[in-house]
Amino acid sequence: MLNELLRLQHKNPKKLIGLMSGTSADGIDACLVEISGNGIHTKINIHGFDTYPYDERTRTSILEACNPETGTVDKVCHLNFHLGRLFAQAAKSIANKAHIHINDIDLIGSHGQTIYHLPMLHATLQIGEPSVIAQETGVTTVADFRPRDMAAGGQGAPLVPYVDFILFRDKEKGRALQNIGGIANVTFLPPDCNINDILAFDTGPGNMLIDRIAELVTDNLSHFDEGGNLAAKGKVNNNLLASLLKHTYLSKSPPKTTGREEFGKPFADKFYKDAVHTGVKDIDILTTVTAFTAKTIADGYKQWILPKHYISEVILSGGGSYNNTLVKFLVQYIGTSIKVCPISDFGIAPNAKEALAFAILANETISGNPNNVPSATGAKEAVIMGKIIPGNP
Repeated sequence: MLNELLRLQHKNPKKLIGLMSGTSADGIDACLVEISGNGIHTKINIHGFDTYPYDERTRTSILEACNPETGTVDKVCHLNFHLGRLFAQAAKSIANKAHIHINDIDLIGSHGQTIYHLPMLHATLQIGEPSVIAQETGVTTVADFRPRDMAAGGQGAPLVPYVDFILFRDKEKGRALQNIGGIANVTFLPPDCNINDILAFDTGPGNMLIDRIAELVTDNLSHFDEGGNLAAKGKVNNNLLASLLKHTYLSKSPPKTTGREEFGKPFADKFYKDAVHTGVKDIDILTTVTAFTAKTIADGYKQWILPKHYISEVILSGGGSYNNTLVKFLVQYIGTSIKVCPISDFGIAPNAKEALAFAILANETISGNPNNVPSATGAKEAVIMGKIIPGNP
């Protein structure tokens, strides 16, 4: 095993697959990338990306597992191995799509599926058993990144800022890397920054609240508002928006992270029920929560970034970047003086960024480099995150 790890450490370039399933629980993102070097010398060449949607039964099982009332130990135990097999299949599928044999893949980095996240208690759980991934693919797998940061006193999130620093730091521009997945998170890189200058935090809900309200207003015919087309037909209810903006998470100072525990189905269902009770139209509820996500992002900038820094540009990634109504609200709230552009302008598909990030984090783990950002997570020190499961000899 030691010889294999040393071989991987010194091989250059390497072919890696990054695997990610976010808080929206809609499927597995898989990114195949060739990586040369490590640390600030990292260079990437993306060979393929795809999303492998969960079937309805699996998605329902994940959402049940995330709920303390329905997520029984036996369900989580079974789902851990079931998702491991699905993650392995996603890895083999993306390799096949890129016309690269799985045996030629050097390393897999898997985030897994978050089931529960308790940042203030320094506890978290991601499933999608990496031993199954390594066994079924034969490829050495690095997974379970968050616990080591938490062991060092951090919140286990956000983890992508390290990758943002490697790929997007700029001598002259102050860049906000804004990901809008189930939860929205930002990494701000001041001009000519070092890793200790990074400011990163979860701004609040991303697609999570929008998706659930979309399910409710369409009688479950749609799990999301494609392109923001439904929200574009409604109006923002200012009273509802004001009530949402009173959420206690939004006034917390960084480092901070959030998740389904605060903005998931129970929160969305209660909000929807209360809004309907006051006579607000379904479509206006959806428009309002779309505006809410945009407003929390903009307010996060105004509270924690703009008092000390100038933002040259905002680079959008994640599924929310495809929601034109959400993006329109975001530009409106942050002001037209700040450039907003998709991460595709930099050659990375918006949905590929987080899967790519875990490939890069795995490369850092194998290289023996600390790969958390203590200023972002609140950890007491920089640590090497990720557990390594050997592949076939």
